[in-house]
Amino acid sequence: MHELRMNQNVGVAVSMPLMDDGTSFPERELLSFIEGVSELIGPESQNRLREIWLDELACLDCMPGPSSSEWRQVTLSAFRRLAMRLTASHPWE
Repeated sequence: MHELRMNQNVGVAVSMPLMDDGTSFPERELLSFIEGVSELIGPESQNRLREIWLDELACLDCMPGPSSSEWRQVTLSAFRRLAMRLTASHPWE
């Protein structure tokens, strides 16, 4: 399994190439996921959302490369996991 140096503020690898605004692709994906979903279900969910995203990253067989499309797959998987949890706890009838 891969070891990551973690940024204490957001919990993602900091050795990735930085974008123009000083954030890395994984950091941008994680922050987008947290901001987008917490707007829908509340800001108190931010820590749990970070855990879901990092769990999906840990499930990968290998670390994604620096390409944003590879990191987007982590975010999509996190959305899928969150949706399954939400529908299981609040079934639509």
